[in-house]
Amino acid sequence: MLHLLSDTENLNHAVAESVYLTRFKKFLEYRASKFEPKYFVTCYYGRSYEGDYLTPDAYRKRWDRNEIRKTHKFIRRLIRKYLGDVPMVFVIERHQAKVHPVWGEMKGAFHTHLYLGDVNKSLAEHYSMGVVDEGLHELQLEELSLYPHMHDLLNQKDYFGCSINSGRRQDANLTELLIEYSIRQAKWIGKFPDSLDIQKIRSNAFGLDFKRTFHYGLKQIDKEDDLNEVIDWKNSDFQKNGTTNP
Repeated sequence: MLHLLSDTENLNHAVAESVYLTRFKKFLEYRASKFEPKYFVTCYYGRSYEGDYLTPDAYRKRWDRNEIRKTHKFIRRLIRKYLGDVPMVFVIERHQAKVHPVWGEMKGAFHTHLYLGDVNKSLAEHYSMGVVDEGLHELQLEELSLYPHMHDLLNQKDYFGCSINSGRRQDANLTELLIEYSIRQAKWIGKFPDSLDIQKIRSNAFGLDFKRTFHYGLKQIDKEDDLNEVIDWKNSDFQKNGTTNP
């Protein structure tokens, strides 16, 4: 009888926790949707700044959540420096575990999902430009280049030796290139092409693309304790009355 009671209590606790997490995820989705995320960015940390393989000591840091959060803080500063007051949410995800021939099963290293707000809007406000709802155009790029820090960014070379100003990057629009080159200033991202992936979040009347994308980032939250492991609260903007974190 005691065994049955114990099983029942455990089941009730599991059900209650599952209901709570489902509601809390929906609440987080609602709060994040207030700034209308426009970009879904994934950051990988498997190479050095120049794209070389990491030393064992450097690679071990990729298993440290606190080190990941430090990188988030730096990326946040870079985004604010170059792109203005863009709201953002950082979510930490672990790679799948691997079986090493000597060490056995190893937990995976981490990567980051970053949800970015309306970069075009923040650029227009930060640099007092005209409307850039459809993305930057060449004249606005020339305007940005008058700022010394933006001039340096626009002439920064990527892994293949291309800069934004070179006109050789035809794979993305100017706004997405500014996002990419800004984040790539972070040491753990750097120039390696596969270290960064930027996707535009499509919008529709029901917001389905954002919902699906946002819940994808929360998929490793299976219990209440996971909330503080997965979500980087300190570096994220879950808005209150339209304000964001500094």
